[in-house]
Amino acid sequence: MTSPDSVGPRWFSIPQPTSVALTGGDWRQASVHVIAEASEFEGEARRLERELAELGIEHGGRSAIRLRAGGWSGESFSVVVADDVEVNAGTPAGVFRATRQLLQNLRAHGVIPRGRVESAPAVVERGFHLDAARKYFSSEWMITLLHELADVGINTFQWHFSENEGFRLASERFPEIVSAEHVTRDEAARVLDAAADLHIDVIPSLDMPGHLRHALAQHPSLRLPSAGALETDHALDVTRADAVRFAENLIDDVAPVFARSTRWNLGGDEFVDFARIDEYPVLAEAARERFGPEATGFDLLTSFVNGIGAHLRERGFAARAWNDGMLRSSAVTLDQEIVLTWWTNWHAQMRPVADAVGAGHALVNFNDALFYYVLGEQAGYSYPTSERIWAADWHPGLFSALPGGRVQEIAAPYPDALLGVAFSVWSDDPAAQSPQEVGDGIRGPLRAMAERAWNGGSALTHEEFLAVAGRLN
Repeated sequence: MTSPDSVGPRWFSIPQPTSVALTGGDWRQASVHVIAEASEFEGEARRLERELAELGIEHGGRSAIRLRAGGWSGESFSVVVADDVEVNAGTPAGVFRATRQLLQNLRAHGVIPRGRVESAPAVVERGFHLDAARKYFSSEWMITLLHELADVGINTFQWHFSENEGFRLASERFPEIVSAEHVTRDEAARVLDAAADLHIDVIPSLDMPGHLRHALAQHPSLRLPSAGALETDHALDVTRADAVRFAENLIDDVAPVFARSTRWNLGGDEFVDFARIDEYPVLAEAARERFGPEATGFDLLTSFVNGIGAHLRERGFAARAWNDGMLRSSAVTLDQEIVLTWWTNWHAQMRPVADAVGAGHALVNFNDALFYYVLGEQAGYSYPTSERIWAADWHPGLFSALPGGRVQEIAAPYPDALLGVAFSVWSDDPAAQSPQEVGDGIRGPLRAMAERAWNGGSALTHEEFLAVAGRLN
């Protein structure tokens, strides 16, 4: 790969292509025809014409950018830059990824180096999670964010709209639980439309049976009964059928908003203090009654997650759950179809990644040590930086370490079960940063993740990465 600091033409993009072969010289025209040679690429051709016009390259003239089908699948592509520019891809998403590369070069230094680049992602998902429940983010801000995500190859957006501190998506069935500042259904539709146009899949995140304090404040009878000094006001009473129906009804109420979505994160994390789960009398008694004398609250939790997963599947969604409380049951086996969004192994009793792989679960690597942007740097977190990401030599198969620093790693070439990776914003201290400050703060580390997620690492040094990323602002 040609280094961005080398003499001569340079290819400026995040993520970098898989391979770059430059021939010398630059492409820059005052005007150009964008030609879709496959009907499914016509929308991308019109988009590119508009974007080029914004950079001062008008429609017309003799030069052409040709969008051609064939030879590639998914988001993979090739670009050949000569007197004309030829983009080859198998899908509109692949064309979109390729044209981001052209535009980034034009934004960085006004030209596109001549030559050939090819690119294919190392993992199919490069994601972003936004806690828009503890903190209100407007639909306009989210749409602006989606454009920045799409520019660097992020293709999933996990929208976390319910938390202990707020429920910030309009509800038709349960208006009493909705926070004063929230996204309306019409605003949500605009967010979803923008995401679809940018080839970003939206994944709803409605955390249960924990993280429901705000919703349960209006339905206190559905809370898990008191367990002495242990908090339960955030936890749904999973031993009761009417409480489980409430959870299902919450899903059914907002599911129409996400009609285009195919995946759903149901939560499953931090339901109770997992290290003291036997100290919740209602859970212990119900577990033994239903699943036998050796059963624990983890069996009840797993049974709930399995049931909600089945409920989601009936509505067309593939279920996901956070890892920390999973794979810890003895009598109930977690549904193998549930994807585990693996964020941490901070406690010794949490199961390791190897157990999930052995049980046949697909995984998404959320690596809280490197990619948790926690507002106010609460809970011992510090804001992610590209320096730390490079120092860790992070790649999609490198997960958060086990206690004692033991490495958890899936080596490349990655198995199909490693679906991808994600960067997260958690709004623990919502006043710590404004939305603008959040956007500015995440830009560098997010681009670092995007580069290394697409390429399974990076051929760039950190200094080279900064040189490229700095020219794209």
